[in-house]
Amino acid sequence: MDSDLLRHGLHTVWLDVDPGHDDALALTLAGHSSRLHLLGVSTVAGNQTVEKVTTNCLSVLEAAGLADTAVVKGQGKPLMRSAPLLCPEIHGSSGLDLRIGSLPSPTRQALPGKAVNVMFERISAHHAARGQRVSLVCTGVLTNAALLLLLYPEMADSLQQIVLMGGCMGVGNTHPVAEFNIQCDPEAAKVVFESGVKVVMVPLEVTHTALATDDIIADICPHAPFGRLVKDIILYFAETYRTVFNFQAPPLHDPCAVAYVARPDIFQVQHMRVDVETSSSLTAGQTVCDVWGQSPLPPNVHVAKVMDVASFWAMMKESIQTASQQSQIIWPPTGVGT
Repeated sequence: MDSDLLRHGLHTVWLDVDPGHDDALALTLAGHSSRLHLLGVSTVAGNQTVEKVTTNCLSVLEAAGLADTAVVKGQGKPLMRSAPLLCPEIHGSSGLDLRIGSLPSPTRQALPGKAVNVMFERISAHHAARGQRVSLVCTGVLTNAALLLLLYPEMADSLQQIVLMGGCMGVGNTHPVAEFNIQCDPEAAKVVFESGVKVVMVPLEVTHTALATDDIIADICPHAPFGRLVKDIILYFAETYRTVFNFQAPPLHDPCAVAYVARPDIFQVQHMRVDVETSSSLTAGQTVCDVWGQSPLPPNVHVAKVMDVASFWAMMKESIQTASQQSQIIWPPTGVGT
């Protein structure tokens, strides 16, 4: 497949995740989009501990027919803060709780070694061998990305861009003015935003338009075992989002960042200055977006402001259908009712 990447116009991505319900859909989209080649996956603490999200990542990839995808376990705590923030109120005690049963345990382990070393080696090797730079897509906390850039500044030459789900231009989610992924490690976000690499931020204002309504779920989830699993993943997410945020349908945050790499044409983006608050006890993790160009500092982040939601769901539907054709999972599990 690699030798045909450029000829077929495929974008190569490395995905950095913390599965997580919406991360599971991001993995599915990255692995099965007809426009993307998934080079590998790294994990980071966020929605749950790094041990739990790594297990979830391996399980999701196997369920989605992507068991050959390289996975490496990343950082378990922020760059400078004492302990990771977690999100069990949304994602449950496992990080990927379901209404019925649980995902089968993975049949393999993550690769040995430090995530940032593996990321550097594989992304650099791909660039050198194929002449194609890689998009690093981060759907969780930015600790791995920051360490990668700090330890290997030459990594910038092999990166097309860093696309992240995170931040907000106004109201936060787990904080009045901060989004969870940035709140968890503001210092890491600051490193990434000020790295000089092209950074694309897909904030809450965009991801909150990707609402998985009942009609959407019925449309994108085929009547096949993997389709039923996706439906259960979304419905659990819907219940917690209704309880915690009073959303009538859950937003699929993380696949939006993957969708940007596959179809940047369906997004409206503004290049602006974005600074991350790191020192305030009140607003740490806030992404201060200079929409009106009032900062004396140069623009450093391409901020997505609008997404063509219909095109997004069409991509999700295609990837879930492809995964359903390749998946060997039995769902619901034998002996477990719906």
